[in-house]
Amino acid sequence: MTIRLPEERVYKFLARQVRTKKRGFDFSSIADPRQQSKVSHRSYSGIIWQALLGLLSNQPTLRDVEEMRLGPWGRRLVPDVVSDTTLDTELRRMEADALHAKLVLQIRDLQRGKMLRPSTLPFGVATIDGKNLATVNHTADGSAHKRSKDNEKWQPKKGRSGTYYLMPALRATLTSAESKPCIFQKRLPPGTGESSSLDEMIDELHAAYGRSDMFELIDVDAGLTSLEHADHVDDLGYAYMMGLKGNQPELFAEAQRVLEPMTKICPPEARTPWERCKGDLLRRSLWRTDQMRGYTNTVGCWRHLRQTWLVRQETKTSDGQITIEDRYFVSSLLENRVSPQDILTLVRGHWGIENDSFNSLDVQWREDDGPWCTQGHAVWVLGVLRLMAYNLAQLLRRRHLRPKTDQGAWRQPVPWRTLFKAIERALARVDLNAVSATTGV
Repeated sequence: MTIRLPEERVYKFLARQVRTKKRGFDFSSIADPRQQSKVSHRSYSGIIWQALLGLLSNQPTLRDVEEMRLGPWGRRLVPDVVSDTTLDTELRRMEADALHAKLVLQIRDLQRGKMLRPSTLPFGVATIDGKNLATVNHTADGSAHKRSKDNEKWQPKKGRSGTYYLMPALRATLTSAESKPCIFQKRLPPGTGESSSLDEMIDELHAAYGRSDMFELIDVDAGLTSLEHADHVDDLGYAYMMGLKGNQPELFAEAQRVLEPMTKICPPEARTPWERCKGDLLRRSLWRTDQMRGYTNTVGCWRHLRQTWLVRQETKTSDGQITIEDRYFVSSLLENRVSPQDILTLVRGHWGIENDSFNSLDVQWREDDGPWCTQGHAVWVLGVLRLMAYNLAQLLRRRHLRPKTDQGAWRQPVPWRTLFKAIERALARVDLNAVSATTGV
């Protein structure tokens, strides 16, 4: 069968990446909780694959996953047709931690394949931020965080009132890579918060990838900035970049005192050209100083602090009005490790965790609207499988199906809808025998 592009390229890429002999996609070691005397599906890994392929092709419901058409290659991964009720039952009791170990192996395989190299920076950057995986009306076997209708940050949708529950986690995204893959996820148990769990998250991230050169810098937003966290990152041998706002009042006031006068008497060290953003024009300018090196306040000594940055964002509307927003950052990077233009790229990547990975998961996979099922372990299980599917889809969208211009610049990524349709058609129509010689599967 002859397949139109991009389906053929989609198939060849997926067939190379998800060969079951690769550690990150070998689900045979996942514990099977079923009573073997009552098992109707021979392969438990086939159930996992059915859910993963459903997420990869962005099926809206479990019924759509059941009815998904799979060709010969897909049937090698999913030997039996899996019903939506079986998927619901198994997702509730599957072990999310075992799947997360597979996510880490997936990332290691991609790194060894040189697919996660920094695209525009001299080193890798892991950006950590919090994400709510679902808002539900039950405790999710005791793993959800109870909230009330008076909570200002989160509100139940569709006008519902009363008690509801959040399913929060910390996620790490490799924002230095072109595909912006999510490389780690840590669920937050009830009674804990993002800041109180950050050091443990960094320890686990270090245990997973510390022997590699995947990232050199850990980046967090202002809500996670503290001397304790900075000490911890530095002690592990990483550099940090931390947003700076009023939750660190002395540090923030000192940064404003030193840097604001510089904007009036010194030209910026780097400035981006005006670019179009949602109908407006936008540019960013950088001022930096080393005057706060080793800064000491009532909290303690920031012995590792070497640079403080002010990034000014100017937004020009269609009627010529310009608004200015100043953002401050502290970093332990050596001054000669990054150029001024690299710093602007770093700061843009800092926002990239929201604009790229989190936004894609919310808008395309409807993560904020609730997963296919929420009882038992399902939210956490689907949270990990969704990241695995997202990582593969992003590699397709931002690398393998994205040609470059004659000047070597990346063209615009393939639209998400086009990508999901191509994946769906490739899974359904590919002739396994016709392509196996070129893919090696």
